[in-house]
Amino acid sequence: MSAGDKGRAGEDRAAAFLEAAGYRVLQRNVRVPGGEIDVLCLDGATLVVVEVKRRDSATFGSALGAVDARKRATLRRIAADYAQIVAPSAKIRFDVVTLDGNRPTLHRNAF
Repeated sequence: MSAGDKGRAGEDRAAAFLEAAGYRVLQRNVRVPGGEIDVLCLDGATLVVVEVKRRDSATFGSALGAVDARKRATLRRIAADYAQIVAPSAKIRFDVVTLDGNRPTLHRNAF
C-alpha cells in the first residue's frame, strides 16, 4: 500500500470514527491557499478543523507528536482564511485524530 493509500485509509477511518462520536462531517481534504484541512466537521454549533495523523510504528515518534508548532500555525492560518469566507461568526475548534497502528484516538480541543 502506498503512502497516499495509507493516508486516505487513515482519513476514512477517522471520518467514520468522528461520525460515530456524533460529529457531522462536512468536507474532507479541503484545499485552501497555503494548505489543506483533513476533515471539517460540526460538533453542535462549533466548526471543528480536524487534523488526522497516522503512524504504523513509533520509529518516527507518535502520531500526536507529528502535529508540531509549524503544523498548528499552518492550520490556524488556513482555518481562519476558510472561516472568514464561509462562516465568519463561527466558533472554531481544533481537534486531532491520531491513528497509532489502527486504533483511533480523538484529542478534542488539541490546540
